[in-house]
Amino acid sequence: MEKQVDVVIVGGGISGLTAAYHLHKKDPSLRVCVLEAKDRVGGRTLTVPLKSKNGTDYWDLGGQWVSTSQKDIMNLIKELGLETYPQYHSGRKFTQVESAKVKSSRTDVPPLSVFALADLSSLNSKLNKLGKEIDSNDPYRSKKAKELDSKSVHTLFKESLWTDGAFKFMEVAIRTAIGLEPSQMSALFFLSGVGSAGGVEAVFGMNESDAQGLKVKGGTQQISQIMANKVGIENVLLDHPVEDVTQDEKGIRIKCVNGVTVCCERAILAMPPTATSKISFNPPLSRERLEIERWIMKGNTTKVIITYQEAFWRSHGQSGEALTYGGPTDVAGCDVGPLSGVMDASTPSGNPALVMFVAADQAIQWSKQDAEVRKGAVLRSLTDIFGPEAENCLDYIEQDWSNEPFIDGAIAGVATGGMKYYASGLRQPQGRLHFAGTESAIDWSAYMSGGVQAGVRAATEILYHLRPDTISDQELLGTACVSSYRPKHN
Repeated sequence: MEKQVDVVIVGGGISGLTAAYHLHKKDPSLRVCVLEAKDRVGGRTLTVPLKSKNGTDYWDLGGQWVSTSQKDIMNLIKELGLETYPQYHSGRKFTQVESAKVKSSRTDVPPLSVFALADLSSLNSKLNKLGKEIDSNDPYRSKKAKELDSKSVHTLFKESLWTDGAFKFMEVAIRTAIGLEPSQMSALFFLSGVGSAGGVEAVFGMNESDAQGLKVKGGTQQISQIMANKVGIENVLLDHPVEDVTQDEKGIRIKCVNGVTVCCERAILAMPPTATSKISFNPPLSRERLEIERWIMKGNTTKVIITYQEAFWRSHGQSGEALTYGGPTDVAGCDVGPLSGVMDASTPSGNPALVMFVAADQAIQWSKQDAEVRKGAVLRSLTDIFGPEAENCLDYIEQDWSNEPFIDGAIAGVATGGMKYYASGLRQPQGRLHFAGTESAIDWSAYMSGGVQAGVRAATEILYHLRPDTISDQELLGTACVSSYRPKHN
């Protein structure tokens, strides 16, 4: 079977469907086809039903947080008619970072010694200063880029901190947020994220302008589902993994594993860079692209949602938050307990739940355990932190993103020494092939907002070639990898 369209988009996540939706809005006559390898749209967003206090409700097992400072995703949410609600974070918070002892605080200031708190404050100031110096369009063009890319986040912290408490606190925070150990990740990559987000506080905070500030009513997967309906569900082909992309001066020919072939004038690759190795490209992708694919590391994250009859933590004046190194465990093969971070996950319908993360090295170790052993360890860790009520749950579900077919991991990072080809390798078009995906975003890379921004940018590149009259010079100049193009008008 062979199909002829104007544009093919490989990947039906938020970034790919944003590109398709943007193309459709600009010119509905454009024939657009989305090829999605999985049996659903949404990519790294996944909304599932669970037993709840009031029957059944929906929770996000993938990306779930947005913020008022993430203009790209917030504008899209508003346009699609969806609503947000704030992340609950009022009340006592728990930490277990320096020892097995669980400590608590009534404020956002962690219960560390005054020396560790001063150390943390100094580090945050340093990180914010360095982040502001990073060129968001191409981090490697920054003044200290080579030096920062030569060291890991672990090394940066060791050089900057002198208290064990502050170091362990940041180590757990990084592990929870990114799914990588600080020793695995380039300091330049981390600082570019800090800079584009507006500071360390924005990356780890829970106010409405911070990365974990808002959630979407009904879940985030519906963002992709709504866009798929708007571009025409008949144009979104599920269970169509791509195996070959061939292009010449006339167009692109894309062959799927199931034998379907789609020919087009231009195409967008909107999938995790770690997953593109499964596709054969003719001609081959550029050396810059292949290099950055080698240096990008998938995050190891298992996300767990547990629902309850009552939000007992709120009744006790607790926020539902905990940051932990894992705590002790007696399970063979696991150095520490499974958990890294815990937060309130109650829905706007009033159905109580907690969300937690098993991340980085802990995710690898605990993935080898039987599911029931892992569940038991998670519940034990929760009872150590919140008390015995944490064990009496209504429903329990986990999602190991490293085992998700065609995605192969959660949030991605770049290993030490790998940032040289970051911008050119992830964003630069190659012939008729263009690139989206949150990893290629300028702002809020690795977040849903970054995926939206990258999708619009890739669609604008396509429009420049196929429908130039539909875009303005401002739209064109606002895209990172078309800087070499000249404006259409003087």
